[in-house]
Amino acid sequence: MKNLIVIKFGGSSITKKSENKFEMNKAVLTQAANELADALEKQKELQVALVCGVGPFGHTNVVKYDLNNGIKTEKQREGVKITNEACDFVGKEVAKALKKAGVKTKYIPGYEVCIQSGKKVTGFSILPYGKALDEGLVPITAGIMVKDDELVWSPMSGDVVVAQLAEHLKPKKVLMGTDVDGIYTADPKVDKNAELILNINKENLEEVLEKASHSNSVDVTGGMKGKLEKLAKQLNGVPAEIFNLLKEGNLEKALSGKEITSTKIKL
Repeated sequence: MKNLIVIKFGGSSITKKSENKFEMNKAVLTQAANELADALEKQKELQVALVCGVGPFGHTNVVKYDLNNGIKTEKQREGVKITNEACDFVGKEVAKALKKAGVKTKYIPGYEVCIQSGKKVTGFSILPYGKALDEGLVPITAGIMVKDDELVWSPMSGDVVVAQLAEHLKPKKVLMGTDVDGIYTADPKVDKNAELILNINKENLEEVLEKASHSNSVDVTGGMKGKLEKLAKQLNGVPAEIFNLLKEGNLEKALSGKEITSTKIKL
């Protein structure tokens, strides 16, 4: 879809992930929603599919209720319910912010479109996304627990949704908003010598994967290295850009193709 851009609002930017708090970062969410609304208003042909990371709303609950390696007990089943309610809350808060900014959306729960086996996707229904886009809506899906043929339920990260949408919808590009400027040689929050990697391509991918740092906060879906590996496998030539969603104006500039400080990926 030549006018489609897939965007991810990372959990590190729209929630209080670094503080491990079950709270939305409402200032950033409002800012991002307004910038997205402005871009859609200025670019009439632009279509957007939106994926939300859920930060502690998902990751902390998955650890608390031991949901990562199979569901066997009543406590775990209750944990799945609690986790999915929390993840749905994030997706609906994003939809609410976009509605306030004047953007019409369609929230699509991940457990309605994705099936996994051993934490790997075996089925993903793309039809609800195509239908929403055809109706002029912005489809929204959050990372969440989904049915799993081996484990009963397992976590599906927002990055998995990004990869599926990139593979099946063939967007113009993928934009991944986080709380730092892109991919670094080390964690920039703790290492002052960390250097931003401006471009990732086939020639330097393996080297970058070795250096990609893991976040210090709880993340059960693979950290930055996991994000890169999934993207590398499923982008299928779709260019991607990882950028700082906290910085005012970044999202709108990225949507209009303007240069910002970021990591660009073309594999």
